[in-house]
Amino acid sequence: MKRHPPHSNLYSFASSIALGLVTVLLCYLMLVLPASAAELDDEGCLMCHKYPMMGRITDEGVLRSYYVLPHVFSKTVHRNVPCRDCHTYIKKLPHDPVNTGVTCSTECHSIKNPATGKPFSHKTIVNAYSKSVHGRDKMAKGGDADKPYCITCHTNPINNPHEDLPPKRITDRCVLCHEKRSFVNQWYSHTSRRIKEVRRSPEEIVELCSSCHGNKELVDRHLTLAKQEGRELGRKFAFAVDSYKDSFHGKLTAKGFTKTANCLDCHADYDNYYKSVHEIRPSRDPESPVSPERKVETCQRCHTFADENYAAIDPHPTSHAEDNLFRYWAEKIYNIVGEVVIVALVAMSLFETWGRRRDGVGWRLKHGSSWWRKSKRGRDRVI
Repeated sequence: MKRHPPHSNLYSFASSIALGLVTVLLCYLMLVLPASAAELDDEGCLMCHKYPMMGRITDEGVLRSYYVLPHVFSKTVHRNVPCRDCHTYIKKLPHDPVNTGVTCSTECHSIKNPATGKPFSHKTIVNAYSKSVHGRDKMAKGGDADKPYCITCHTNPINNPHEDLPPKRITDRCVLCHEKRSFVNQWYSHTSRRIKEVRRSPEEIVELCSSCHGNKELVDRHLTLAKQEGRELGRKFAFAVDSYKDSFHGKLTAKGFTKTANCLDCHADYDNYYKSVHEIRPSRDPESPVSPERKVETCQRCHTFADENYAAIDPHPTSHAEDNLFRYWAEKIYNIVGEVVIVALVAMSLFETWGRRRDGVGWRLKHGSSWWRKSKRGRDRVI
């Protein structure tokens, strides 16, 4: 009969204890983790995609990131959307290499539009965006690749960062019919962000627009492409950001004033604002708020008594010779005069200092004067 060494039973006992502790820990994590994260991953997508830095470099040299942070995604507006509602081309797991990306016009097959009963979709917004000056395909090439796509501006923020929990006095009423408080809390957070005037601040709007229009390499690239293709660009396209920051509106916005016109206040319509920000039109389009046909109407949003003469004032003042020759030379002359005056003041101070030193007057601070001493030449400064 084979006998085990004395420590064998002790090792088996310790292994059983460790296995039990791991099992208890896993069960505890399953109970305390948010239910939404578990429901979203019912097909095991996060088994691979939860690891940070997961991705690859494509044949074109573009870095593609494929990781999803569960604790962040579980709080976003898309937290209840199953992965394959958007990634409809995935038919099996593990899936084959993906050659087509998700578009925002994809219909969501698990979420129905309660008004129509049809699958929910962002098609209305996508159609408006595709007709705008920014419109492009997701996998665009050439000059269109520089244009902003949906995720350029929409970074999927937390539902409503201004409120940690919905007001109980409101949700108490909703729960009477909807019964489940977790459902009420989620939908309140989703809808309240849209009912309230939750927009980006003027500083954020200017920063967002400047990320493209203030990029010199991008602007120069599009100027070259437009010239090669014979296309017309806006008169202020090359220096839109600089000219705005030099304007009265831009300087007030930089100081934190929220009632001053920012980019979207002029370039987007007030009628159905949330749609019009997606269909920005070039200034030469008659339907654009900054076109000659509508410029007076746009100015009157803030300046009630604005007329054609007022609207003729350039809201993007520049000192570029090709845009405003008078301002260009006025600024040149002003700079020259200013520099001459400064040089003259410095020269006069040096000349006076040399003369006093020649007279033997010392340089010391006393009773508010830096020159206070008996002069060797009888020109005393002592009173």
